[in-house]
Amino acid sequence: MTFLRPEALWALLIVPVAIAVYAVVAWRHWSTRPVAFTPTTLSGGRTLGARRHVPTVIFLVALSGILLSLARPEATITLPVRTGQVMLAFDTSNSMLATDVAPTRLAVAKARALKFVDRQPGSVQIGVVAFTSGGLIVQPPTKNQVDIRTAIERLSADGGTSIGEGIFASLAAIADEPIELDPEAIAADISALDIGTFSNAAIIVFSDGEDIGGADPLAIARLAANAGVPVYTVGVGTQRGAVVALDGFSIATALDETMLAAIADATGGQHFLAVDDPDLQGIFDEIDRRFERQGERIEVTALLAMAAMALITLATALSVHWFGRV
Repeated sequence: MTFLRPEALWALLIVPVAIAVYAVVAWRHWSTRPVAFTPTTLSGGRTLGARRHVPTVIFLVALSGILLSLARPEATITLPVRTGQVMLAFDTSNSMLATDVAPTRLAVAKARALKFVDRQPGSVQIGVVAFTSGGLIVQPPTKNQVDIRTAIERLSADGGTSIGEGIFASLAAIADEPIELDPEAIAADISALDIGTFSNAAIIVFSDGEDIGGADPLAIARLAANAGVPVYTVGVGTQRGAVVALDGFSIATALDETMLAAIADATGGQHFLAVDDPDLQGIFDEIDRRFERQGERIEVTALLAMAAMALITLATALSVHWFGRV
């Protein structure tokens, strides 16, 4: 137990003083009064004996609790709290404007992500990354769900797709420091780039799986695996696909589950389809099992004060019952 105001602990010196005063007063009182007239004599001649001190002892314990509460104690409660970081990486390329899932792939991805955010406890930090041909950290990991929702809702589509860049930007946000990306070195030896270990973090990628350039997504996935970060992929779209009209051109686009599944497999994550798991229950369950749980440190001043008041009430009731007075 720790204290926010440790200087208030000096007030506990009142307790031994009160004990000493009570001992002196009680000794004088009980030694000078005849047994027949003492309030500790019950009907039938029985005496309370040591029980006459019980209300006072309870009161002194309560007094100790009240004085201790003045120091504003903190304690770690035993209730488990799930902690960790989740990065939501969104494919915001032009192909996410396809309407093979209504109203658009990007709109569906955003709706699924918002549901996921709503289900997360306040102890989990969530960040947002948008990726096209490059990755951008839109919202660093935070517990503020208003900021998270705002970052997701303002996403818009433009440009090409590099899933590898999106995963790499997510890793940089988790590491909370810039990471230099050398695609040639990573492709040759993924273990050469040490970004640390983050076993209490996860990345969720929302994409149609079409990758047209940038860093190799499987190489970056291996980097995430080395850092202990699983990547869960959510496929948005259909294999039948759709045609997107862009700047006078018609672009055919379809869901590439093979790429998304390979990324997830490389990191120990899983691949899901947005249409099959609209609430992302599968990802929620997987992350819930993976994330660490720890006690939460809280101030227990109010609890201590309430316990003290309960003891005072008990001491008063016993005193009235046994002695007829407080």
